[in-house]
Amino acid sequence: MILKVRKTLKLLLIAGLLTCGGTGASDFNIGTAGVRGMTVEKEKELGQYFMLVARSQLPIVYDPVLSEYLTGTVGRMAAQAQGVRYPFESFFVEDSSVNAAAFFGGKVMVNTGLIAVTDTESEFAGVLAHEMTHITQRHLARSIEIQSDAQTAGILGMLGGLILGVVNPALAMATVSASINGVQQTSINYTRSNEEEADRLGVDLMYRSGFNPEGMPGMFRKLRTLDNKINPAFEMLLTHPLSEKRVADAENRARQLKKNRYYESDDYQFAKSRVLARYSKLPRDYLRGEAERRIRGNPDDYGAWYLLALVATDGGDRATAGKALEVLNRKFSSNLFIIDTMTDYLIGSGKAASAAEMLEKQLKKHPDNEVVAVNLAQSYLESGKPDSAIQVLRRLNRTRDSVVGKELLMKAYRSKKDICSMYQLNAELMTYRGRWEEAMMNANTALRVCKNKNDVMRTRALVSKIAKDQSLYKELLK
Repeated sequence: MILKVRKTLKLLLIAGLLTCGGTGASDFNIGTAGVRGMTVEKEKELGQYFMLVARSQLPIVYDPVLSEYLTGTVGRMAAQAQGVRYPFESFFVEDSSVNAAAFFGGKVMVNTGLIAVTDTESEFAGVLAHEMTHITQRHLARSIEIQSDAQTAGILGMLGGLILGVVNPALAMATVSASINGVQQTSINYTRSNEEEADRLGVDLMYRSGFNPEGMPGMFRKLRTLDNKINPAFEMLLTHPLSEKRVADAENRARQLKKNRYYESDDYQFAKSRVLARYSKLPRDYLRGEAERRIRGNPDDYGAWYLLALVATDGGDRATAGKALEVLNRKFSSNLFIIDTMTDYLIGSGKAASAAEMLEKQLKKHPDNEVVAVNLAQSYLESGKPDSAIQVLRRLNRTRDSVVGKELLMKAYRSKKDICSMYQLNAELMTYRGRWEEAMMNANTALRVCKNKNDVMRTRALVSKIAKDQSLYKELLK
């Protein structure tokens, strides 16, 4: 088992090197290489190992509206991707540093700081396309093929530090600093070749997906001015920042493509505004002033109107929030960002029943949509209808792992004094987030209070899962 875990961690070492901060200088062959002993199914399994650690260590953003936007943007490009196809799983991390990373099995991690510094959706998509190409071209597996004949002594000593370096740089820095040697330098040099391939094919992927391919080199130039904000665990493993040659190559590639009509969604501006308002830690007064300044310059700047709506809603300024949402509703009444914030505004104004009525209509159109379901459930709870909320949330949780949905379901069970279901569900939540001791405590409590035979059997299975996941987690970080 230990040998298997060490191999897994070695794969994650290479994943940590494959970030958008890499550099390129050598020749390479395009295409997916046949990798000895590394199947696509094995890559998916390793991706799940990473998620096990990520959920425990990272401040993952469980915001259904932002998740829906990121998933949709990645899906737009996944439909046009060439190479090995994966069921991509992307997620935001609340981190102001400008970074993104690709991992086995289609995992794409995006810091909120990345979208905050972009000016166009094509700049944002450029980073995503680069990371997605690392995955579809199996760069991690190809790196392992190169390393399979190399001496591995020295790498194992830094693996535990490097997996933390991906998800928690502060804890890993000392281990990483003490372990860099010639073996790692070989891996970095090969990674530079992967970076060039990801740039070139990523530009093509953007073009096929309807984004402006010049967004990638434009973002590269911006990144060159933001070195101090790049994740330090990655930066110290790279000998120098983005080269002028690499930026120029991406620019030339983009210019060679035939001019096209490029599409940028309104949701990009809404997503950026939401990150600024709720995940940037910028002062509310500053954000309000920025939104008002933009609106004065351009009354049709809907991203600014949404920023103002969020800041005013969160700050309890009902008059300003209502005015901003009125402007937005004229054009975006069915937009999920606007629906979500309108729900917050109505509930905050004591109109939860009106919010529920609005959302019931939306649920008929989008019966499996997480944003609509969790907002409707919240409206029901605020209206004193926990049974209705439970019905909506149970349906949602049958189709997906919705952290927000489970948290609301917990609230509903508490209001119903359903202690058995409450402890069971909290154990599931804590397990998902990698908080093993809390998960086991809640599961053991559920075993004491649950009387129904099926509930007891379900809880015993959960106890077994908690123990298994915790054991694997500890071995991954040995």
